[in-house]
Amino acid sequence: MFRRRAGWIAAGVYLAVSAVGAVVTAVTGRLDALWAAVLWYPLDGYSSNGLTDSPTAGMAAAVGLFAILALKTWMLRQVFTFSPRAPRPADRRTVWLRRLLYLAVAHTLILRLPAALLPGVLAEALTVGLWCPLQVLFALTLRGWPRVFALVSAWPGSAGLAVIAMDEVPGVRAPRILLLACLVMAAVWQVAVLFGQHRDGRWSRDTVTAGWRHVTVTLAIPLAAIGVNWAFVYDAEPLTAMLEEFDVFLAVWLARSARELAGPRGTSPERTPLRPPGPPRPVVLAAVLLPFLVLVGPEQTVHHTYGDGWYGAWEPGPPRPEAPLSEAPLSEKGARADTGSDVAEANARCRDPWPRLRARRQGTAAYFLFEGGGYYVHDPGDTTEGEDPYAAVDDGFLGAAGSSAVVMTYGENEPMCLTVKAFGSAPPLRLKGWDQVAEVGVVSRSGRLEVPSYADGGDEGAGARLPNLAVKGPGRYRLRVYARGLEGSVEEHLVVAFPGRAVRKISYR
Repeated sequence: MFRRRAGWIAAGVYLAVSAVGAVVTAVTGRLDALWAAVLWYPLDGYSSNGLTDSPTAGMAAAVGLFAILALKTWMLRQVFTFSPRAPRPADRRTVWLRRLLYLAVAHTLILRLPAALLPGVLAEALTVGLWCPLQVLFALTLRGWPRVFALVSAWPGSAGLAVIAMDEVPGVRAPRILLLACLVMAAVWQVAVLFGQHRDGRWSRDTVTAGWRHVTVTLAIPLAAIGVNWAFVYDAEPLTAMLEEFDVFLAVWLARSARELAGPRGTSPERTPLRPPGPPRPVVLAAVLLPFLVLVGPEQTVHHTYGDGWYGAWEPGPPRPEAPLSEAPLSEKGARADTGSDVAEANARCRDPWPRLRARRQGTAAYFLFEGGGYYVHDPGDTTEGEDPYAAVDDGFLGAAGSSAVVMTYGENEPMCLTVKAFGSAPPLRLKGWDQVAEVGVVSRSGRLEVPSYADGGDEGAGARLPNLAVKGPGRYRLRVYARGLEGSVEEHLVVAFPGRAVRKISYR
């Protein structure tokens, strides 16, 4: 009896906790409680203040949370509804595949959150240890010609996971083209498995449909993120972080695939319908998403489309008479970048490169570079004279002296993307996808560590005010700086700050 009702119990507990979060949110006027109850991780203070200050973004976030609540409730009902006990399959390959599938469900729902707190190498090693044998075993379990395609794509897909894990090792840098090829092979593997499940006969059509929905949502999320950044210029970061939570179909596909291997012909005697009887699926989908899409309407009457440069030189229709920013004189660039629309467009191009790990304080903005490039993180309240931090840049990338740190950039006279995150303790070291990573020590005498803002005047600075990184007040801190940028793409930096007494410089990559 419990096995049949476990799904309803799990969904009921989730709804009860979310209801408490909704009440607290209604009383306080802040989304923190509802966010934590629905998404299972806290909303950082910087994003919380941004959603509170922007009623439109806050309302869009609230509607999105309730849509995710409905999807996750359905997902928990699907995942935790167990079929009656069946005889253990005689095939050991099937036994181990079911175990790995259920472990993958746990990793998707719960384990990925504590895994974000582990060092990058260890977290990636755990992922490789789970998904590599799962991919191969799933391919071997299929019947018919799709088995060959699934098996062929499983081996390079598994090798790709190993390459991604190696990219976290200090001093090792995997070529990006190889990483892209690995991601493509992982997608090919899942498509081959879905065709194999369809032809195999042991899995229901609802299970295969859940897998195809996962593939569709995975492809749609990046496009939706572009739309959210286009509509919400300054407040898009928490909204884009929510988008990945709409993909509840991976856990459903994994759980149903494991469950339906247990009964006769691999299917459970009593299946749980993928959707209850009612209106057609397009009507249900429209009813869930339409309010959210309406609220994600433009906050401004006109938005420029982006060209090859930071400030798109064209709008839909006839070309504008002024030249693109990349072809304008330096003085004209500064004048155009000083307008609110140009700064807003530049900020909208930037996203948090590490959205899964929430910091105590964080922010993302475009940073406008001047002649020579580079930027600095400093204590603006420290008036003491000290050594020149530029003299400490012995590797052409990062240097620090006293209360100031200098970071050199690849480009100059153009914007780049800068994200800052402040933690109460050292976060895990993640090297994957970065060209340079180094760490230095600085001191904050006034209790402030900040990046200059473009609004303060001058020819350079961040397009939005970034938070104070000295989370523990006056004292010593470590600054870990990540940088990447290929020719023709936007340069991107991540500055991570946390308390630490060490002064020496460490170069990881």
